[in-house]
Amino acid sequence: MNEKIILTNKDLHRIVKQIAEQVEGEYYKISPEEYLQLMSLGSYHGKAITKMKRFESKPLWITGDLNISNTPTDSLGNVGYVDGSLNISSTNVFNITGTKVKGWVSDSNSPRERFREKEELNAKLTIQESLRENDEWALEQGDETGEKAHALFELLKNVGSIEPLSDEDKEKLTILKRKLQDLEQEYDNLDDNDERVSELQDAIDETDSEIEELLENDVDVYMMYPNPNYTHYGLQQFEILIPGFKNEEYTVGTEEEMDEAALEYAKSYIDDVGADGFSESFIEDYLDVDAIVSMAEDDYEYQIRDYPDSYFNDDDYELTSEQEERIEQLESQIEDLEQQKLELDSDDDNYYDYEEDLDNQIEALQEELDNIEVDTEPTEDMIDTKVAELVRDVRRDPLDYLKNLGLDIKEYIDEDELAQGLVDSDGWGIMNSYDGQYDSEEVNGITYYIMRVN
Repeated sequence: MNEKIILTNKDLHRIVKQIAEQVEGEYYKISPEEYLQLMSLGSYHGKAITKMKRFESKPLWITGDLNISNTPTDSLGNVGYVDGSLNISSTNVFNITGTKVKGWVSDSNSPRERFREKEELNAKLTIQESLRENDEWALEQGDETGEKAHALFELLKNVGSIEPLSDEDKEKLTILKRKLQDLEQEYDNLDDNDERVSELQDAIDETDSEIEELLENDVDVYMMYPNPNYTHYGLQQFEILIPGFKNEEYTVGTEEEMDEAALEYAKSYIDDVGADGFSESFIEDYLDVDAIVSMAEDDYEYQIRDYPDSYFNDDDYELTSEQEERIEQLESQIEDLEQQKLELDSDDDNYYDYEEDLDNQIEALQEELDNIEVDTEPTEDMIDTKVAELVRDVRRDPLDYLKNLGLDIKEYIDEDELAQGLVDSDGWGIMNSYDGQYDSEEVNGITYYIMRVN
């Protein structure tokens, strides 16, 4: 029975470190600056540099970004790893297969770029050929991507960007290809001294030229390549696999898809530039009124509680119901006592004592009555009513409220509403940085909208 081995985090760290040291030990580390200096001294012949004895025949490990752009370099030599990005733009480097690069590789205007693009184009053409073989984009198939490809193809025809072969030209192309095949076969069977060699060669060249001319327009809907790696704010994006259309990209979408894409663009634009990208006069229609009102409610309640004199005057305060009831009781009691005084018998020996007693009672009640005053502390109902009154004004004119407080209006916009407002104002063209335009074509009863975006 095998014994289990339990590794601690410390053990794992030690093992990983040992492996890293072993891997790095297979390389000779050199800084980008030192590598470039050696390259310049060696006329930028990478293979010659990396064969230097000092490197012990080990592949080189470049310890940072390596930029050899705009140099006559045709090879990196024995560079095995670039611990950063690699820039071989505008060089003669064709192949970097043996070099691992941690970051990005920039290869514009180099043989490597041309080779890579050719491979990528061939791969795309192979994918499209498989679709063509089964005619998967035939309109009766109802394929959505196929319908969009047809819409783009029709647009390019209608604006004169492409001129597909007519049925007559297609037949002519087939005949020319057969003719070329026959001419080449006849040419191969001739002796070098045959006087018809020159004549046949001229015929072959002429036929080949006619074929090439026709092939320039031998295009169909399957040359519209739906890029699976990119969309334009959710819209289907197409490349054109036709010579002369390099780097041209188009999007195709339904009306609903265009609305959704434009709104997504607007939200992304707002995220990038914030409200600073808009004038105050535009964004004031898209204030987040609920947020402003909520802020005003909190602010006014605080102000009223702390500074009631700024919001209420004496006329705003009233006696409580308990106070009013007590006043009625006291006034009634005083009135009863006054009546008792009038009914006293002046001939009674105790008259003056009774009168004094009644006066004292009346005086005490009157003193209590005089001391009943309105409470100048606002009640909860008074505060709630005043807050509601002020907030109604804020809801009617939130912009005025913000300005009076000196607040930045742009901090209180409703971004969703602003995004929709931007779309409503500028239309779908806002998401087309190429020319701001779009066209439409109808396919199978559906209108598709097309934009060139690059």
